[in-house]
Amino acid sequence: MGYNRIDAINVNPKDLPLLSIIVPTKGERPELIQGLLDNLAEVDWNKSRMEVIIVSDDSPEYFEEMKEKIVPPQGLEVRMYRREKKLGFKSGALAYGFEKSRGDLILTLDVDARVKKDSIKKAYFHMLQFGCDAVTMKWIGYSHNGYSLLAKGIMVSTIIADNSILRGRDRANLKVFPVGCGTMFKKSAIEEVGPWDYNMIQDDLEIGARLINHGKRICSSDSIVFVEVPDNLLAFYIQQTRWAMGSIEVLTRRFKQIITSKANILQKIDALLFLLQYVPIALTFIAALLISVYSFLDKGDPLNSIPLFTLWAIALGIYAYNFIKVARDSGIKLIEALRSLGKISAYTVSISPFITLSIFSALKKSRNYIITPKGKAGKTKIVYIILAFGLLFLFASINYLLHQEFISGLWLLYYSLAYIFTFSSYKQEIK
Repeated sequence: MGYNRIDAINVNPKDLPLLSIIVPTKGERPELIQGLLDNLAEVDWNKSRMEVIIVSDDSPEYFEEMKEKIVPPQGLEVRMYRREKKLGFKSGALAYGFEKSRGDLILTLDVDARVKKDSIKKAYFHMLQFGCDAVTMKWIGYSHNGYSLLAKGIMVSTIIADNSILRGRDRANLKVFPVGCGTMFKKSAIEEVGPWDYNMIQDDLEIGARLINHGKRICSSDSIVFVEVPDNLLAFYIQQTRWAMGSIEVLTRRFKQIITSKANILQKIDALLFLLQYVPIALTFIAALLISVYSFLDKGDPLNSIPLFTLWAIALGIYAYNFIKVARDSGIKLIEALRSLGKISAYTVSISPFITLSIFSALKKSRNYIITPKGKAGKTKIVYIILAFGLLFLFASINYLLHQEFISGLWLLYYSLAYIFTFSSYKQEIK
C-alpha cells in the first residue's frame, strides 16, 4: 500500500531513513567538493541520518592533498575513500561507494551538483507517494564560468529534455531511466538487481535497464538538482560523444534485459528508441556525406522532394518555437535566446562526425571514458576536422545551386554553415 502526500509530509525527521550520498571524483578541485559538502550541510534532512561517501580515483598524492584541504561541515558525516583497484570508471566508483554505504536510500551526485534545501526530502516524498524504487531529480543547468551562449543553450535544452524524456514519459506511463547525477534509489532495489557494472560506461542507463527488467518503478520528480553544463566546445564534445557511446553500449549489451522485462510492448519499444536518441544525428551526417559526393556526379537533386523538405522545416520550426518559449520563461531575452539556439544547434551539428564514430566505438570490446572537463576552454584539434567537413559541404552546396538543384543545395548550405560557424566561434573561445 502506497503513502499519500500528507503521510509523507508528516514524516518525523527522526524517522527518516538513513541516506547515503555517493560522490565519485577524479581530478576535481578540492574547493568544488567542499562546495558540495557545504551545500549538503544545509539541506532539510536529519544529519544523523545522512552520510556522504566520496570515492576518489585520484593518485595517492592528490588524494592526501584533498583530505587536507576539505573540511567536513559540522554535523555532516563525510567518509573519503580512494580506490586502490580501479575497476572501470564512474560505474566502478559508484559500485565501490555502494559497498561502503549503510543507508536505506542511495543518492548519486556529481561533485559539481548543488541541491535546494528541500530537494532531497521532496524526492523522498515523491518516492513514498508513488511507490517508486528510484526517483530522478529535475536538472537545472548552471555555469561557474559565466553564462556563455552555449551554456544558456544547454540549460534550455536540459529543461526541454527533462520535460519530455523524463517527466513527460513518466506521465505517459513509459519507462524512465535514471540520471547519473540526482537519482535516489532504494538500496533494496539495487541489491536485487546488483550494483553498477564497472564494465559499462553509462552508469545510469545501464542500471536502469536492469531495474526495468526486474519490474522496478523509476519515477521522475520536480525536485531540483543544479548541474554544471559545458560552456565551451571541448567540454560539449567530450560530454556528447561519451553519452552517444554510452547509450548504444547499453542498447547492445542490455537489449535482452529490456526485451524480456515485465514492461508492455509499447514501453519496450519506447525504451529502445530512447537509447537510439543519438542515431538520427549520425544518420544525418552520413546522409550529408552521401549527398555531397552525389553532387559531383551531376545526376540531379537527390532531395528533390518538396514535401520532405517541408516536413523537415516544420519539425525544425516546432523545436525552435519550444526552445525560445522555454528560454523566455527562464528569463532569457529573445535575441539572446535566438543566439543560444543557433550556437547549440551549430555545435551539435558540427560534432556529429565524432558522435557517429562514438556510436560505432560502442560496439567495440574496449571503450575509453573521458571526464567532461570543467573550467576554461581547452584547445582541441577537432576544429580542423570540423572545418574540413564544413568546406566539403559548402562546396557541394554551391555545386548543386549552380546546377539549379535548390533543395539539396539549400539544405547543404544550411548544414555546412554550422561547421564553419563552430570553427569561427571556437577561435573566439580560446582567445
